[in-house]
Amino acid sequence: MQQVGLISDTHMAGSGRGLPDVALEALAGVDLILHCGDLECLGVLDYLETVAPVLAVRGYEDPTEPGDRLAGTTRVVQVEQVNIGMVHDIQWPTPRIATSPDGTGLVFPEGRAADLLTRKFGRPVDVVVFGDTHEELICYYDGALLINPGSPTYPGKRHRPGSLGTLARLKIEGRAVEVEMVNLERLRRTG
Repeated sequence: MQQVGLISDTHMAGSGRGLPDVALEALAGVDLILHCGDLECLGVLDYLETVAPVLAVRGYEDPTEPGDRLAGTTRVVQVEQVNIGMVHDIQWPTPRIATSPDGTGLVFPEGRAADLLTRKFGRPVDVVVFGDTHEELICYYDGALLINPGSPTYPGKRHRPGSLGTLARLKIEGRAVEVEMVNLERLRRTG
């Protein structure tokens, strides 16, 4: 069994060490962390790597770096027997999967999910992880699992202003996937 942390939209400046301690606590014990962009500085990846190896995709204004830790627009990561497609904005690149006007849901185009997602990622995927809206979401589309872990630092409209947001954790064993959304504000209050 492998455990994978999912995080996006950290929007950290400088060293990236402004990420709340409770976020690192929530990721403790994972084997891998996937960051879906809008990190803004490479330091946040370094900081997350104090917990586990990190693979990321770029958001709109993210820096670049040599090597494969930070990919371009999309990437596919295999964990156990599960292919995880990563992208910052689920709407790009095409084919487009639109977000609802409030960012809390998805509007799926006609057609089979497997075909659409294969075109988007260049190969078949079982799970799609994305960010951009800062709104946490777990949904299924024609058998594919889609997850937006939200933002730990700048949560969406469903959260109280000034509160911490969310990240997610996956448990993967063979082809079986379990997902858990972690509310960092709740964890901070109870921890």
